This record gives sequence, structure tokens and C-alpha cells, in this order.
Amino acid sequence: MSDQKFDPRKELASLRDTVGKVIEKGSQTAGKIIEQGIQTVQAAAGGGSAIRLDAYELENEVIIRTAPIDGLLPESIEVSMEGTTLLITGETREESLSPRVNYLVRERKFGVFQRSLTITIPLKAQQAKAKLAKNGTLTITIPIDVDNYTSINVDDDGDE
Repeated sequence: MSDQKFDPRKELASLRDTVGKVIEKGSQTAGKIIEQGIQTVQAAAGGGSAIRLDAYELENEVIIRTAPIDGLLPESIEVSMEGTTLLITGETREESLSPRVNYLVRERKFGVFQRSLTITIPLKAQQAKAKLAKNGTLTITIPIDVDNYTSINVDDDGDE
């Protein structure tokens, strides 16, 4: 027999520490697996990243300018127009960090994205130009087909 006395408090404390370490390791691994699953589903649904943009008319052109796209892979960007729908697709990737990083807040999204915009003004899509700035801002300029565009002036009669 051993000369050591059985101390249930020490044994329970040791067991608690061991279980705590197992749970901590498991939750970190589970969190990474869940995050990868979410990114996969978002990519499949085209919702990996919500691209914010402005669209406006200026001097017989429609200009579409995105907010900077964080982590954009320039070679992945595609811009197309079918009918009245402008489609922007691409992929973003996060910078590589230490695998030991434990996020406190994670709001930036990465992966495959797709953004569409309906433009009802007649355009000359074949003459469209797109430019990607170094900061990740995409600017698309499309000439308006002025021969097929009619603006109707509204007169103010005053009081009737």
C-alpha cells in the first residue's frame, strides 16, 4: 500500500483542471471547424462578403464605385453585364495569422462573393471600363446610350 493518504479535494481539483483543459482544446478546435463550415456555406451561397457600393449618373455615364474590398484577390475579380443586371464576382482572403489567435470579435467576412445591381438606364455595356485601385476600391464606368434614353421634364404648374 502507498504511504500517501487519499485526499478527495486534491483529486477533484486535478480532475477539474484536466477536464477544463480538454474542454478548452475541444472548443478551440470545434470553433475553427464551425468557422470553416460557415465560410464554405457562405461561399456556396455567394454571400461570403457583402460588397457596399455607390452608383450614380454623371455626364452621360453611370459610375459604380465600391467601398474598399478587404483582402481582395485582384485576379479573381470579374465584372459582367447581362441585360440590365451588373454582376461583380470575386474572392477575398484573410491575411494569415498565428493559428493560436483567439478572436474576440470577428466581423470581416472572407471567401467568394457576388454582388448584383439592376440598372434600368439604357447603357452601352460593350464600352464599359473597370479599374481596381490599390486600396481595393473597384470603379466601373459605363456610358449611357443617349440615343435610347429619354428624360421627361416635369413642369410645376403652381396651384391648380
